This record gives sequence, structure tokens and C-alpha cells, in this order.
Amino acid sequence: MGNTWVMDLRHLTNEQGAIPPHLPGPARKLVEYLGSIVAAASEPLRGETTAVVVQCRRRPGRRRCLGVLHYGIQADTRVVWECPECGDNGFIAHWEGTAWDRTPISQVH
Repeated sequence: MGNTWVMDLRHLTNEQGAIPPHLPGPARKLVEYLGSIVAAASEPLRGETTAVVVQCRRRPGRRRCLGVLHYGIQADTRVVWECPECGDNGFIAHWEGTAWDRTPISQVH
């Protein structure tokens, strides 16, 4: 069974919505991973373009999970994601305006 992550990106980013330079390596990797989920979920689809693939980062039994995340944006603007292979899942709040926000500028959050 995977973990459930409930994250608020305001707690992990600076005032500009980016990774602070002083953030330690493991925390930086986690923010980069969460950011990749936000970027994929907020990326507008264009024509026949398929969704961006985000590989699961979990390592059950010290072996890399081979799952590809399912993700989306809920009505309350939280990004929700889940790995169908290992069950790792979570919610990411307050991602709007961060370095990973790919929504069109004209779209109101």
C-alpha cells in the first residue's frame, strides 16, 4: 500500500513560487517531483497531444515502482494524483503561481 501525501506547495517554495536555494537535497528532490506532477496536471492539452507521463518515485522493497501516475485537477483546484501500481497518492494544494503552473495566463485561479 502506498503513502498518501497531502502537500501545500507554499510550505516548500519561496515567495516567487520556486525552490529555495538553501533547501537540502532530499527535500529538493521531493519538491521537484511534486512540481513535475503539478506541471503535468496543469499543462493544457493541445489537439491530439496526450498527457505528460510522470513516473512513480516510490521504491517498494527497494525496487523502483514501474507505475505511471494518474493525475488531474479537482474543482477546488487541488491537484490529485495516484500510482495505479503501488497505490502511492496525494493532493497538492496552493500550486497556482508556482514555477510549475502551466495554466494559461488568461485563466483565473
